[in-house]
Amino acid sequence: MFEDVDGPEQKTLLRLLIIVGIGLPILIEVVTFGSMMGHHLLGDSGAEAVPETPTAAETGAGVGDPILESADVSARIDAASVVTADEGWRFTLTINVTNTGSDPAAVRLDSVTTRGGETVADTASTGQLSVGNTDDLTQSWLLPPGERPDSVSITVFVYPDGESVQSTQYTVALGDIPVSNR
Repeated sequence: MFEDVDGPEQKTLLRLLIIVGIGLPILIEVVTFGSMMGHHLLGDSGAEAVPETPTAAETGAGVGDPILESADVSARIDAASVVTADEGWRFTLTINVTNTGSDPAAVRLDSVTTRGGETVADTASTGQLSVGNTDDLTQSWLLPPGERPDSVSITVFVYPDGESVQSTQYTVALGDIPVSNR
């Protein structure tokens, strides 16, 4: 094998290349195996593992979520939908309102603001609710075609005995409301 190689320095170079060609892969395998065994034997907890991808928090309220929890009333979204049509997208919202205060109260759905920033006003109200009473309130707004609801404005009225009516307005951010083609 070495008969055709001339000179001692060429034989040394050839031996060195053979040793590196065989020895380097063996060295890599030994280091890899040693690393795996070290983790297994030492009980590595995996604390240095790649962290989980954070899940995006859902923003805005959806069906079943509470939207008002004031001292006077509480309200929860019972149903919400967007239905496409030629003249626009119809957004319908139903909330369940409970008077949790000590005086009669009412809730009014005032307007919806779209994701594009356009406000569509059309109101619906529960009328006065006695203390502890519950009522469902449904309102529908015709949004411009392609627009989805972003927030809804709600006004709470409290009717204290012998005093003037107190009103407080809230803006509630809405989550992704399902769109359908009915």
